[in-house]
Amino acid sequence: MIKIKNKTGVKFFAAAAPAVSALILFFLCAGAAHSMSVTMKDGAVYKARMAEGMENYLSVKKGATEEVISISEVKTIDFSDEAQKSPADAEIGTAAVEIPADIKSILEQVPDKGKFPNAGGYIIKDEEVYTLNADGTYKVRSHYIFKIFEDRAVDSNIILGYAFERESAKIIMGRTIQPDGKVSNLNPADIKEGDMFRGAQYYSNTHKILSATLPDVKKGSIIEYVIEMNIFKPIIEGYFCPAVYFAAGEPKRLCRVEIRAPKGKKLYWTAKNFDTIYDANFDILKAVKDPKITETDKETVYLFEVNDMPEFISEPYMPAYKDALPYIQFSSYENWDKIYEWFYRNFDKHVEEVSEDMKKKVEEITKDCKNTEEKIAAIYHYIQQQNRYISIKGDLVASLTGHGAKRTFDNKYGDCVDKAILMTAMLKIAGVESYPTLINAGGPQWAIEMPHLDLNHSISLVRYDSKEIFLDCTSQDSRFPFFRNDDHGRYNMVPQLKKLIKADMPLSVQKNFRRVVINKDGGISVTGKREFGGAFEHFIRMMNKSLKESEIKDRYKQRLNVTLPGVDLKKIEYTDLMDLSKQVVETVEYDAPDAVIVADDLILFAVPGYGFDFNEVSLKDRKYPIDYQYLTRTENTFEFKIPEGYMVKYTPKKFEVDNKYIKFSAAYETKDDGTIVFSDHFERRERVVDIKDYASYKSGLESIARYAGEKLVIEKIK
Repeated sequence: MIKIKNKTGVKFFAAAAPAVSALILFFLCAGAAHSMSVTMKDGAVYKARMAEGMENYLSVKKGATEEVISISEVKTIDFSDEAQKSPADAEIGTAAVEIPADIKSILEQVPDKGKFPNAGGYIIKDEEVYTLNADGTYKVRSHYIFKIFEDRAVDSNIILGYAFERESAKIIMGRTIQPDGKVSNLNPADIKEGDMFRGAQYYSNTHKILSATLPDVKKGSIIEYVIEMNIFKPIIEGYFCPAVYFAAGEPKRLCRVEIRAPKGKKLYWTAKNFDTIYDANFDILKAVKDPKITETDKETVYLFEVNDMPEFISEPYMPAYKDALPYIQFSSYENWDKIYEWFYRNFDKHVEEVSEDMKKKVEEITKDCKNTEEKIAAIYHYIQQQNRYISIKGDLVASLTGHGAKRTFDNKYGDCVDKAILMTAMLKIAGVESYPTLINAGGPQWAIEMPHLDLNHSISLVRYDSKEIFLDCTSQDSRFPFFRNDDHGRYNMVPQLKKLIKADMPLSVQKNFRRVVINKDGGISVTGKREFGGAFEHFIRMMNKSLKESEIKDRYKQRLNVTLPGVDLKKIEYTDLMDLSKQVVETVEYDAPDAVIVADDLILFAVPGYGFDFNEVSLKDRKYPIDYQYLTRTENTFEFKIPEGYMVKYTPKKFEVDNKYIKFSAAYETKDDGTIVFSDHFERRERVVDIKDYASYKSGLESIARYAGEKLVIEKIK
């Protein structure tokens, strides 16, 4: 860090040599030979001037001799000696120190905060330059300038992850600018490097983290940095697939992406989501659906540039960014062949690495199975529970293509790719066709029009008895044939079949039965059971399997107390949560005082604990579709035993909502013995609700919520 001070007392903290040297040069052009004093890092103070013809170097006077030193060796620079200059010279120097030209330019680009009341900050510049070399290597240089409006936007960290066997990373410069023009520069000595380590489940000895903390960052500051990634060994020969994103959570003054390729090198791209722009504020992006293409003697340049970009404001249950906002996906490949072939080679050899112990284990866990489906389930559940999820990777290839099946089996741990390979190998031993796949789980849909590796996960494709299903061994709580809901409806790359196959959308079903005895004093006694399937079963296992019985009971009671204060929970039990071969069933018994309204000869009550909280339609209007991620069906049956001497006076009428997205039906039936039976059925038919249908969809859900709150009335027989 270098501190610069002039006679006015204005200080600048600098380590960005070009800005500092330009400032010093200005003083020297206007002043005497040795018009500054420098304090070295060891505390020594010397007269100094700019070294002639050498940028970023000073000529320091030490006694009778002069020595040329780098600016980085200097702790502070003091221009107080300028007091001896003429008034005109001093005025020029002071003006320059107060706001250097580059700082002034940045400050002038900060808008009035009132123009962006929802913004935490303002992106002054967001620039990326991709440079593809003739040998297939490439680099990415990013320049980012951000004004901080609110405390929630304060972030002083710069973090870069890279695979050092294939990539290098640099933090070129970083600085913090205050509203008064004061600059605090990042000291290169404060840039740190460390191993990639994310908790107990991920470690890589070939991935590194480069990090730094910008100094003096606070509300009102402007941060600026330039970083560079150099990919000197692409993961697959010729792989170059940049994506161009425009919108962000904060408004932007300038968004600029430049892709430079050797002249004659053909690149391919697809423009996604430009035909349906949900937020009219982003109509300005239509102008960059296609790049501006220019050529030099050696390069073809693809340019995307947008000014005055509004901020992106998210909505509850909206789709992922890349499913909702325009972006561009580039690829150096015309088709998927090279990607298929690369994964095929690695997957194939890993699947073939089996052992006698593996064969014995497959025979052991499938010996009592009566059919192929039972064999698949037995192997699936074994890997889920007996092979822990831990990722230890020696290189980037292993991160994407995993290790041999034998190694994962012997170690009893592996990551998603390792477990998918092991699944395929063990199923193959059992005579079942299976393949490891690659998928972008929980995120946006893979833009399959352009060959590229937009993936974060690996699961398994299984074929048997004319069926084709997907299974995910990383989940310890999904009972066959269910697989993690964040895999549903997403494209899988199956390299060994040279195909992209979309996963299905299995239905998650929950069935609930309750018998409710209504007492004359206003209390109720409830007994019943609930059967879980799919995602419902997954969540129940995950939430409760590690809890003590007392903890399960306390949490269940807390939930009941929300609508039934003072509840006495007598029993809550689950079938064995660790046995994936059995469906989870809940058995419950409780009493609740004052659960109904007693008014003279009348008793009013609603279905206990029954209601809907549709947060997805809480907005009056939406700009983006609703994305539920997975499909569900719930069925409820409540039998009400009314007190002796009472008769049914009123029950709500049968109610239905039936459209392309949901089917809901509910009805009350009165039996001859006075028992009232309530039953409902609620099925979600589509994962995504189109925005054009939002008004009618919202109305339908709100009518369901109102219906669920309606009360029944019974009356004392006179």
